[in-house]
Amino acid sequence: MSMDQVVDIVVEACSLENPDHFPEVLECPTSKTDRKEREKCRALYLAALNCKWETAKKILSEDRKMLHARLTKSADTVIHIAVTAKCTNFVKDLLHFMTVEEAAILNDNNDTGLCIAVVSGMMEIAELFVAKNKELTMIRGTRGLVPLGMAAEAGQDKMAQYLYPKTDFARLNRNERISLFFISLSNNLYDLASKILEQDPTMACERDENQRTALHVLAQKEDMTSRDGLKMVERCTSSYFKSFNIQALIPRVPHKLLESLWEEVLEQPNDEISKLLTKPSLVLFDAGMSGNVEFLVVLLRKYPDLLWEVDEKGRSIFHVAVVHRQENIFNLIYNIGTMKDYIVGNADKDGNNMLHLAGMLPHVERLGAPRANLQMQRELLWFKEVEKIVRPSQRYMKNSEGKTPRQIFIETHERLLKGGKEDMKETSNSCMLVATLISTVVFTAALAVPGASSNITNTPFFSKDQWIMIFILSNALSLFTSAASIVLLLSLLTSSYAESEFVTSLHARLMFGLTTLFFAITAMVLAFIAAIFLIFDYKFVWIPYLLASLASAPVILFIVLHFNLWADLIRSYYWSKFLFQRSKHTIF
Repeated sequence: MSMDQVVDIVVEACSLENPDHFPEVLECPTSKTDRKEREKCRALYLAALNCKWETAKKILSEDRKMLHARLTKSADTVIHIAVTAKCTNFVKDLLHFMTVEEAAILNDNNDTGLCIAVVSGMMEIAELFVAKNKELTMIRGTRGLVPLGMAAEAGQDKMAQYLYPKTDFARLNRNERISLFFISLSNNLYDLASKILEQDPTMACERDENQRTALHVLAQKEDMTSRDGLKMVERCTSSYFKSFNIQALIPRVPHKLLESLWEEVLEQPNDEISKLLTKPSLVLFDAGMSGNVEFLVVLLRKYPDLLWEVDEKGRSIFHVAVVHRQENIFNLIYNIGTMKDYIVGNADKDGNNMLHLAGMLPHVERLGAPRANLQMQRELLWFKEVEKIVRPSQRYMKNSEGKTPRQIFIETHERLLKGGKEDMKETSNSCMLVATLISTVVFTAALAVPGASSNITNTPFFSKDQWIMIFILSNALSLFTSAASIVLLLSLLTSSYAESEFVTSLHARLMFGLTTLFFAITAMVLAFIAAIFLIFDYKFVWIPYLLASLASAPVILFIVLHFNLWADLIRSYYWSKFLFQRSKHTIF
């Protein structure tokens, strides 16, 4: 088959099946291109996109210049398109067909095929390119980055580890090395960052385009291990599965990298250390705001005097932890011995002591719960805990505005208290309506045992007497649990909603109210199944199975639709007991 026949077949197929398959941008951007040349470009594009090497080979064999043909608006050539389409075998054959120099063809973004492969994490294709032309690892692509930098920027850790030994750092200028180091840190490629730091320790004192040091970048990362859900899971798993370590599954900043950075910084003159820690922001307080307790611990173990540092408002790291509701940072205060008694006595430039700060409403992101009532509970726990550790006189101390901590708490949390009250009442009303309906139905059904006087003897699954017993017990259970749910939910509607009740009382009642309602629904469904099997005589074997399956649907729906609320209540009830305790991290 000739080249013209190949092109005609492809063009005809495209025009008949999908006339809009090729947008205008796929035309080769050469002047005075005739139709045959234009269709040749389109046929090559289609072959590369669909991994059809034999078709592409015939086109390229007749006209080798087609290797450089611009097939897209971004000037992608056949090799770029094949990599984008992840055609590994096509790329392998094409690279074998190309010369070493041709493998380095660039598009308008200055990207080689290797650049596209590393960003997408296509390891096998990347290996093919490097085997063909080792110089590809040093050709700069988008934003002037070498392939290693592009892999790091895309967060491709495995690809970056592969490219690191194949990248000649001696040919990178200083700015490129700094950029690569900070890209690695920003994208959590800590192994790569550690290797770069080991190769050039002065990176610890360099700054990125925002004038941040490596310590600033790491300090501003959120500590994933401090999240409430993870902490609760860790407690549960550690109680029952001693060998299971959930912390090993969570990405975190390696101690070795942090310690290496910190040791390098500490070797600088005192004035330089001060600049590195305070400009453009205070590293210590960046970590405090983000909750990065492991970062703080590494710094404090080598330099405990940092505990006395204060920010521009005169607040210590523990005051900042209270403002941003970072309990994992705050809990370090129980590990510093007598220093705690001095630090808690500090007041900021506005006259606010630590309890004033606990009384202020934090940013909505730090309220720590999706529901207003649970947010209010968390705020009360914070206020009560800080109230325990401050000096007695500070509980009634007035700030520069003449307000005590209690006054600030009441003023700033008024709307949150109102919202929590409304949420609890709405939930209680809805659940109590359902519980009332269930109790009415099962009470009426309890007056007559269905099928007791019928002649039906052959009942599915169990005997008639057993089904009668199941009906009586499940009906009674449904009545009692629905009545208990009504009592619990009614107590919520008649509650005074005092601040102290938000800590545990209200949520415990709502949690048990939902639990008893669930048992009431489950028992009611079981009573219904028993009644149906006692009344009707089924001639088809599959009908009882169908009815049992359909009857389970309401129970499953209740679990699925209300699981989040139920889980939040259980979590808040359990987690409130462990929110504040001595930190597992040791400083001294």
